[in-house]
Amino acid sequence: MINSINIYSPYSASFKGINSRNTTNSIKQGTNMIDELIKKMVEELRVKAKSVPDFGKFDVVWSEFENKDKAIDATHCLLKISPAKYEGAETERFLEVAAIKRGTQYGAESVIGYGSTKDVLDKLNERGIEQIIKEKFINLAKDLEDI
Repeated sequence: MINSINIYSPYSASFKGINSRNTTNSIKQGTNMIDELIKKMVEELRVKAKSVPDFGKFDVVWSEFENKDKAIDATHCLLKISPAKYEGAETERFLEVAAIKRGTQYGAESVIGYGSTKDVLDKLNERGIEQIIKEKFINLAKDLEDI
């Protein structure tokens, strides 16, 4: 038996396929855009981090950017310095990356550095910190995929 459906259809259309060069370029542009946004975010937090005291409690210091890359399931990336929340750790600070999905109550975060204020500033100035933040952000965003 021959399947002859639509053999003589006047509405047939040819499929030209996907131009993989354009797709690859858009992925590279998205990656470059995130790299630049992370770089700006780190620079902004470096400036804000100068207000973090060496001892005692303080308000969380943070910087963020809105993610426009639809391939990543987080709408915002947040980089923050926060104080330790337990007794006897008045000099401990945490450097954290967070992936947030606005419009929901969900987010995921991870500590990428901790110690004194100087230790956190050193971590922010570390070579390759932007790549570490990017990898963490993407991995955290994957945790938000099913939400």
